[in-house]
Amino acid sequence: MGDGVMTRIIYVLVLTVFMSGMMDGVRESTAQRVLPELPFVELHKADYTQNSRFTKKQTKVITSQADYAAELAIYTTAAPVSVDFTNGRVLLVDMGVRNTGGYSIAVTSVNATRNSVIANISLTKPGKYCATTQSLTNPYQFVFIPSLDEILISETVETTRCKAF
Repeated sequence: MGDGVMTRIIYVLVLTVFMSGMMDGVRESTAQRVLPELPFVELHKADYTQNSRFTKKQTKVITSQADYAAELAIYTTAAPVSVDFTNGRVLLVDMGVRNTGGYSIAVTSVNATRNSVIANISLTKPGKYCATTQSLTNPYQFVFIPSLDEILISETVETTRCKAF
């Protein structure tokens, strides 16, 4: 190889190592940055559907009053709240049917990013020694998120600790 080719190869390698180090710094600073929280409004929440219909675990972004009313009717006889869909959307979080009580689901916070929002969802289940109702449950929640950006979901699962008798 000629000296010019070798010089270019060394230049590319040095540039690659330098850019890799720069990107690590960007990744690190993004991970450490605290994302601003958005307020959200709980519209409906329950551990059971009122009409004894059971649903599957899901999250659903609802973008119109008519779709919100139709989806809500699957869960409850409560009237839908009037929502301004020009300023935000409704998020349904549904844990699906569970074989006992002691389960819950909740949006705990919503964080804004540059082009999206992250809805942080906590799913709670009963621990080994927890006393629970022996009936089917179907925890769900509807919340209004005041953003038109894409809604991303981050779930955490927590287990309730109970003492043995």
